[in-house]
Amino acid sequence: MIPRRTLRSAVALTVGTLLLVGASACGSDSGSGKGGKLTSVSYRGPFVTSGGDAPIYYAEKLGYFADEGLKVTIRDSKGSGQTITDVNSGGSDYGMAAAVNLVLAVGQGQPITSVATPLGLSSFGFFVPKDSGITSIKQLAGKKILVTASAQPNVFAAIAAEGLDKSAVHLVVSDPTTLGAAYAGSKDVDAVYTTQFLAATLTKRPSTFLPQSQAGYNPPDYAVLVKKSLLSSDPDQVHGFVRAVLRGYQAAAKNPQAAIDALLAKHPELNPAQAMGTLKATLPFYCSPGQLDQPFGMNANRDWVITANAMKTYAGLPGATNGSRFYANDLFSGKDPLSVATC
Repeated sequence: MIPRRTLRSAVALTVGTLLLVGASACGSDSGSGKGGKLTSVSYRGPFVTSGGDAPIYYAEKLGYFADEGLKVTIRDSKGSGQTITDVNSGGSDYGMAAAVNLVLAVGQGQPITSVATPLGLSSFGFFVPKDSGITSIKQLAGKKILVTASAQPNVFAAIAAEGLDKSAVHLVVSDPTTLGAAYAGSKDVDAVYTTQFLAATLTKRPSTFLPQSQAGYNPPDYAVLVKKSLLSSDPDQVHGFVRAVLRGYQAAAKNPQAAIDALLAKHPELNPAQAMGTLKATLPFYCSPGQLDQPFGMNANRDWVITANAMKTYAGLPGATNGSRFYANDLFSGKDPLSVATC
């Protein structure tokens, strides 16, 4: 288990450290505009478009993808499961998905891998009503918890970190696209298991967030994924794409308003205040304790092993649980190692 004090310190230091080191590593927020013919690639996000996607749109606006010779088409999804399926089938070249979903997909034999984790500290946990008196995950014993079908094993792993058996809670399954609204509008459930990024959408039911990472269970949050065949056949393109993404996250942390403006220029239907709230909620989750002093985005083996072991216990993950089964850190070594910033 990660000591709570250490974890809180890591979260507090993450954003400031990244901004300081990232600024010197990237040099300028503006792309160089190299010109020339661009290769078209496609990217699918982890969920419906929100403020959490602003770093990708900002990277596009700043010319970071063009710097790498790429023209990116950005799509959203109904959840990480759809994104993984789409990348695996060739519908999109790149995707962003929850690490737990990626682990389970690899366990099913899908030839995909994580090439970077721009959000390495788990943002998942439990929202509970502020007037509930619940202040710890352990106090969820006997409670009804709203959850998506695919996240049920994750709930069991999270409560196990606090010494609770899976039989201690009652799960109510919800559609991922209506999860937040279902919790906010219902008095029949005591908590919802989801990402902290949804906080801005839960104003109708004022809530407190209980992060699973503080209990010692920290799956990497969201990972950039590709098919292994693309990483093998065109590592230079993957290297360039990931570098643009990581630069986008750094730039968004330095200037959140500009990042949101880039997002809203493409998606004016979004609520600006809600989008900003979601983006700002992502900032403390850039790096996990396992990534400290490592290049920003580099996969932390310990976090992947913890995730795989949990999924073996609670979701029947077949095969080995060594972390490198699920990720590749090739981009962070070799002749041109990725080094956009340091955690």
